[in-house]
Amino acid sequence: MSTFPPQPPIGLPGDWHFPAPANARLSNGIEVRVYQLPGQHVISANLVLDIPLNAEERQLEGIATICGRTLDEGTRTHGGEEFAELLETEGAGFAIDLSLSGMEAVLDVPATRLHRALQLFAEAVTEPSLADDDVNRHVQLRLAEIEQAQANSSQMASIAFRSAIFDETSRAARMNGGEPETVATITPEAVRRFHQDHYGPRGATLVLAGDFTDDPVSLAESFLGQWKNDNQSAAAHQPPTAADRRLVIVDRPGAVQADVRLGGYAIDRRDPRWADITVASYAMGGAFLSRLNAVLREEKGYTYGVRMQFSPLRTGGSFAVQGSFRTEVVNDALVRARDLLGITRQPFTQREVAEAVAFFAGVSPLRYATADGVAEQAATQVLAGLDEDYVDANIAALRAVTPASATEAYESLVKPDELSLVVVGDAATIKDPLHASGFPVA
Repeated sequence: MSTFPPQPPIGLPGDWHFPAPANARLSNGIEVRVYQLPGQHVISANLVLDIPLNAEERQLEGIATICGRTLDEGTRTHGGEEFAELLETEGAGFAIDLSLSGMEAVLDVPATRLHRALQLFAEAVTEPSLADDDVNRHVQLRLAEIEQAQANSSQMASIAFRSAIFDETSRAARMNGGEPETVATITPEAVRRFHQDHYGPRGATLVLAGDFTDDPVSLAESFLGQWKNDNQSAAAHQPPTAADRRLVIVDRPGAVQADVRLGGYAIDRRDPRWADITVASYAMGGAFLSRLNAVLREEKGYTYGVRMQFSPLRTGGSFAVQGSFRTEVVNDALVRARDLLGITRQPFTQREVAEAVAFFAGVSPLRYATADGVAEQAATQVLAGLDEDYVDANIAALRAVTPASATEAYESLVKPDELSLVVVGDAATIKDPLHASGFPVA
């Protein structure tokens, strides 16, 4: 007989909602969204700048990345080493994140050190030195980063897949950080000019999340409210366009493994089918025992894992089935994947939908339990042009998904015989079998 006391019953989780911000505007027009989160004593500040990557000149693509990465290498007030020491003294972390839609400068700092850290943060963004040596070093680091990516089969598959999905006229078809031939032409003068032309308060949003004891808006006004740039130019967001179907092998002679990307052009989060396709893709290739993984990993042992993922942009997006397979089985794996992707005879079930909804609804309180999680999501919503209540609205939409609606959305977007394919592997071994199986790869 057990001596342990009876365990309390486990009930369903209570209602959860994404925090609502208090909104304000600085004197120079910067929008501020403050998320007061009691108990979160590490503050996250995300400054979102409306600088889409299509603002770059075609021959200088990658300059936004170089400019962003050089921001914390010193300012007009503090040299590089001094700036780094001051930031470390405050226990603060500075980072940048660039996407096709814009740039984020990110600060994480203990709440008790926010005043000084936010001042340094503002310095880095508004008056960086962008010294010649620092810019040139980051250009070389980016070129080395590209070489490393080209030596990695999985990364090469993702890079090649972008150019297979998006038309060559779209910025989305090329690496966010620029291609070797464009990065190599970036000069310190060009980087300083890019900062002067595009960095400024117009269109900027500051997201602040954490447990604030003092008024964070007044603090932001002190350090960012006087930032002006009369020469700031705005670049319109250019939606990507889809490329014609492509089937490509990137040859790696002698490779014992092939990396695969099979997918196509897709939708963004504002499409009414977004919740349905989120559930459908989880059932097909998101869960560990999804349809794809259950066969290709668990039953056949062809791979350590395969997944299906939809990647939304501000407008449009892409989706891909991706995985790594032994060279001798990659053809059979692709044939089976193509068959599994067709669901006409096996639509999604109530159990699959319920498990997907439970996962997404259940993970949200954990994902947004910290200040940085809330700030990151709020900044993502700004970059994507989404409403402040997006998370709650999306969870409600997920709970309304049915097997029929998930199946309908999936079949409208995923057409197995029309998908683009990128395979990075030994072309001499895999090309002919793929041709024979209906994949006319070039």
